[in-house]
Amino acid sequence: MKESDIIRSLFGHIPPPEDDCYFLAPDRLVTTDSLSEGTHFLHKWSSPEVLAGKLVEVNVSDITASGGVPKECFLNLGLSPTSRKKEWVLAFSKALRNSLHQYGMKLAGGDTFSSPTTQLTLTVVGTVKKPWLRSGGKPGDYLYITGDLGQSLLGYQSLKKKWQGRGFKESIEKHLLPKSRHILQKPLSKYTIHACMDITDGLIQDSERLALASKGKLIIQIESVPLHSLAVKKLGLDACLGSGEELELLFLSPDILPNQIASLPVTMIGRFVKGKPGTKFLNEGKTYVPKNKGFLHFSEEE
Repeated sequence: MKESDIIRSLFGHIPPPEDDCYFLAPDRLVTTDSLSEGTHFLHKWSSPEVLAGKLVEVNVSDITASGGVPKECFLNLGLSPTSRKKEWVLAFSKALRNSLHQYGMKLAGGDTFSSPTTQLTLTVVGTVKKPWLRSGGKPGDYLYITGDLGQSLLGYQSLKKKWQGRGFKESIEKHLLPKSRHILQKPLSKYTIHACMDITDGLIQDSERLALASKGKLIIQIESVPLHSLAVKKLGLDACLGSGEELELLFLSPDILPNQIASLPVTMIGRFVKGKPGTKFLNEGKTYVPKNKGFLHFSEEE
């Protein structure tokens, strides 16, 4: 089954949520995310310090993409023969405390259990005045993205194929420990943000989700999309458009934003218009159809 079909089966006749965060009126956000050994990481590539940091970052990224600030969290820790060793636990715990301190977050509880493989799940509660929902896009909005795309997949391939060099090292760091764009939450709040999400499954899939949630069409100019030059050279265009776990923000706004906010690049890459919900890519004025969507959590044929 597809991931979307699995999620729909869980909710039955009730439409599943469109956002990574659940908004609890009047001012609370709740999100949860997991790192599973063999699916999201390998111990031979990721130290306990890196895993603790990544677990916090991916959850903070969800809160940020909803316009909020993280406050408390709950940790579920499934420990394998590798991760239940004292040295691993102490290193993970210290790094987790440091990461939480960075965001002013409190560890409020959780659960620990024995597992054949390492399973890490963090649930984060945040606060927000008015959430940025994926469904808020309005015709005429500009589509923006932060940073660039392609580094995370380049980092993965660098580890897998043992590519070496400065550019590969930076991409490996991006893949193993991506950083949320939390620094943009406050300055972006000064503008009108109609809809927002973070890039976790690649621009191809995530732009489609944003368009479907807002019930309109996204027109994306490929030549405007900021792509990592080395990633394009080594992996190609489609791979960069499908690169996941980038944690860059993809958002809709009626405002003309500066091309840099808080020292981070912000690029206009398209428009949101009326039409059949979905995404249309244009490359030098011609329709462009990517040959693949990027990483899928479950095979289309299963």
